[in-house]
Amino acid sequence: MQKAIAAVLAWAAIGCGPSFEASTPQGFVELEDQEHFDYRATTADGLVIAVRELEHEPKGAPDFWIRAIENQMRQRGGYAMLGSHDVSTKTGLKGKQLRFGHDEGETPYLYVLTLFVTDDQLYLMEFGGTKELVERHKDQLEWAVQNFRGK
Repeated sequence: MQKAIAAVLAWAAIGCGPSFEASTPQGFVELEDQEHFDYRATTADGLVIAVRELEHEPKGAPDFWIRAIENQMRQRGGYAMLGSHDVSTKTGLKGKQLRFGHDEGETPYLYVLTLFVTDDQLYLMEFGGTKELVERHKDQLEWAVQNFRGK
C-alpha cells in the first residue's frame, strides 16, 4: 500500500489524454508541451497554475488523500499547512483546497493545492509562487477553480 501511495504522491502521469477541461484565467498564458503536467499556465511574473490528473487507484476516501498530501508536503520540502476549506466548481464538482507556506530566506511562498476526487480520477490543481503574487492574483485563481471541469 505504501508503494501505491508513493506512486500517486510522486505525481505519476496516466497514459491517455486528460479527462478534464481547465480554463486559463485572464492575465495567464497556457504553456504547451508540458512533460510533468496535464495543464500549466503562468503569469508574466511567474505565478503558475498546474493540473495533474491521476488514476484513482488505489481507491481511497478524500480524507485519506488529503492526509497523504499533507504528510508528503511536510516531508518533501518543509511546507507548513496553513489551512484548508471546501470548494466547488460551477458544474458542482466538490473538492478541498489546502494552503501551504514555505519561506525561502526572507521571502514567503504559498503553495495552494485543490484536490478533486471522483470514482475514477484524482485531479490536483496547484498554484505556487511568492505570497505576494498568490494574494495579488487571488480572484483569477478562484476563477480557475470555479471553471474547472472534470469528466
